[in-house]
Amino acid sequence: MKIEVNSLTFGYEKKMLFNQLNFSFLQGKTYALVGKSGNGKSTLLNLLKGFEQPQQGSIRYEETTTNKIELIFQELLLFDWQTVEQAIELPLLISNVEKKKRKEKIATLLTEFHLEELANRFPNQLSGGQKQRVAMARGLITNPDFLLLDEPTSSLDQETKEDVQSFILEEQKKRENTLIVVTHDIEEAAYLGETILLLENQTLSVYENPTFALENRRETLEFYEFCIQLRMAIRGGTHEN
Repeated sequence: MKIEVNSLTFGYEKKMLFNQLNFSFLQGKTYALVGKSGNGKSTLLNLLKGFEQPQQGSIRYEETTTNKIELIFQELLLFDWQTVEQAIELPLLISNVEKKKRKEKIATLLTEFHLEELANRFPNQLSGGQKQRVAMARGLITNPDFLLLDEPTSSLDQETKEDVQSFILEEQKKRENTLIVVTHDIEEAAYLGETILLLENQTLSVYENPTFALENRRETLEFYEFCIQLRMAIRGGTHEN
């Protein structure tokens, strides 16, 4: 199972974003997509999901489809008039899943995401971290092969951000799906990404994360050394793989 990007070219009237881009997103891996603002990181997620189409080249889906890809936007798109339970149920309603199965799936996700006591609350009654967990539950209730996250923790304080990052990674390991995260946060990229993809000069530079398997890596010198290397790469410095 994979998404294969072949010679992808895409841009807007005044700016070319990708030129002959090639990469394969593999099953069960985690990818962090970084780069300067305006380089097309969110656009690439839209292309992978099928919201945009390549102008040249192709995106090939092997043993998966765009229907098995979920994209969670930075804004989360939780509706003011929907309770937590209703928000999580929405993808199942769209897919015409029968009521009994919907209720079973919702109950499971509410428990797994520690949202049982919040089931009847509305978005304005939730904290930032709680809203993120609701959006994650909604995105995962259909058991997608690929989960795409656009700036998942940008509006959170540091402590909540780290909790959510740990939660995201725990869910990915449990489900063994593929995670692709767009972020401007270098530490978040180094924590969530087994592979770091730097979008620059209309293509991708690939950096394997040497700290990904370390225990308690936020407390290691190696983790922060790698963060410095990534930051230098984005700023146009040097990086050694």
